[in-house]
Amino acid sequence: MAETIGKVYSTALFELCNEQGSLDRVFGDFTEFSELMSGEDCADYIKFLSSPLISGSEKAESLKAVFGDKIEGLLLDFLCLVTEKNRADRLEEIYAEFRRMYNDEKNILEVTAVTAVPLSAELRKRLTDKLGKTTGRSIVLTEQVDKSIIGGMIVRYGNTELDSSVKTRLDDLKAKITGTIA
Repeated sequence: MAETIGKVYSTALFELCNEQGSLDRVFGDFTEFSELMSGEDCADYIKFLSSPLISGSEKAESLKAVFGDKIEGLLLDFLCLVTEKNRADRLEEIYAEFRRMYNDEKNILEVTAVTAVPLSAELRKRLTDKLGKTTGRSIVLTEQVDKSIIGGMIVRYGNTELDSSVKTRLDDLKAKITGTIA
């Protein structure tokens, strides 16, 4: 089975980082870079980096001018290579795969908790402790507030979704009542 471009590039970067002992620093810088580039303010810059009409050397010089002393040299060289190979449009995919590999290496599980109101500090700690014990991994929790779920919580990680929201319970009850009447 052919590997995706994101997998090929991220694997190369990941292995090089491990060899050079710079995985944590590169991950941090790549995360900041990815967050910056995903903003609307940088849409034109991504188009510039993705354009086949602009030479690879011009793109690389631009990256060096903008990020030269702000990110790890290994990451800068990698980004220059990616843009020179006209793969800048795949940076999001490359970063997502690199992040997955980093999390696997560091035994981290990214979890999203959706609630109707913000979590209290106590509930946040109980949730991360419980998930940590259940999965055997360190938990990085992202919180989202969605008033439409009315109450309860939806927890998502990997391919798992645990839905104990009031909205889902009401929808299930409605379906049972409708099924009984019909």
